[in-house]
Amino acid sequence: MTKLGRFMIGTSSHVSGLCHSIVRGEVFTTCSLGCTYCYARWYRGPHGKPKPIFDVLRLVKSFGRLVESGISVTPIRFSTLSEPFQPPAKITLRALKLAYKLNVPVIVNTKLHPSEKHFKVLEDLASRGLLVLQVSILAKKDYPEVKILEPFASPIEDRLKFVEKASEAGIPVVVRIQPLVPGLSDRNVEGFLDEISSAGAKMVIIEFLRIEREAFGLYKRLFSEFTDVYDEEWESYLPRTANEEAPLIQVSLRYKLEKAEIFAKEARKRKLTFATCKEGLFHLHEPKIIDCCGMGFLGVEWTRRPTLWDLYLEAHERGKARAEDLWVRCEEKGLLCGERLKVYPSWLSRGFKAHEKRLKSILKKPELVEKLVPVLKYRDGYYVVNEPEDNK
Repeated sequence: MTKLGRFMIGTSSHVSGLCHSIVRGEVFTTCSLGCTYCYARWYRGPHGKPKPIFDVLRLVKSFGRLVESGISVTPIRFSTLSEPFQPPAKITLRALKLAYKLNVPVIVNTKLHPSEKHFKVLEDLASRGLLVLQVSILAKKDYPEVKILEPFASPIEDRLKFVEKASEAGIPVVVRIQPLVPGLSDRNVEGFLDEISSAGAKMVIIEFLRIEREAFGLYKRLFSEFTDVYDEEWESYLPRTANEEAPLIQVSLRYKLEKAEIFAKEARKRKLTFATCKEGLFHLHEPKIIDCCGMGFLGVEWTRRPTLWDLYLEAHERGKARAEDLWVRCEEKGLLCGERLKVYPSWLSRGFKAHEKRLKSILKKPELVEKLVPVLKYRDGYYVVNEPEDNK
């Protein structure tokens, strides 16, 4: 595999089953923000001094050639394993300017308030419909515990001001509550979403906390005063691993359903688009015409890979769906699958084929599909949407 293959997110049940966008524009080797909950540590090691990854420029150029040839591309995510605007972020500026020059669509995710130079290129990208900006915000305000979890991220107040500034400049902004920390992120849902809505965001995405088992004690000490969820047994994040054996654990499905329903309801009141990330709580996603990354806010042509979201939509729209209906929908909607992958460079098509193979494997295991998408149930050879009240 060429060096560009490093920019493809690897296969797993959650990513292959649930993620539309798997191309990461990684600009740094590591991250200096030092967030205690950082998921990236499991993939690229501990925090440290970041070094630029110059191959990201080759990635953007490769996508630029596809766009120039009239071939639709999936947006590049800046980035998934490190903060793209950590100082001095010169490589990020170069990569985003190149994306603008070559008309390559991007999703930018940050916890910092970037410099004016970076903001200018974000404005430029948005002016052509090439940008969705995602700002990660952990809680309504800078509670003392936030500084413990995110010691070097911008203050929440600054991030909300950035959301407001970007929204006023015409940039489509998505707020990611990632991770949603029990006892912190849900401490004042109405007030939290008021802040997000008032700042001008278009969408809210939630992703629940998952942690190493040995880290559980820290969160219980910090937040058990505000919620009793820490007195419950937490579940395995790995869908086919028993709870007692799991190295990674997450809150119970009961808690997820309860809190996600509250966030979704309050988001609807404020006319915010709502989705969950890698949670499979698709019945709460509104409107159903937009993906869970917010790619629908792009103003240019783009495409995505098929996921279990497409199986859910088939069951939602038709009353029931077979596993193979996902692939029929993939062809009908022109998604990245099958023969359509032949027009892409080998390093890119290989990555998408690997995820397609993993997704096909998932579809052969109804119990795994039900684990990844709790609102789908397998009955008599078909998947049907499980009504929310069935989960209560």
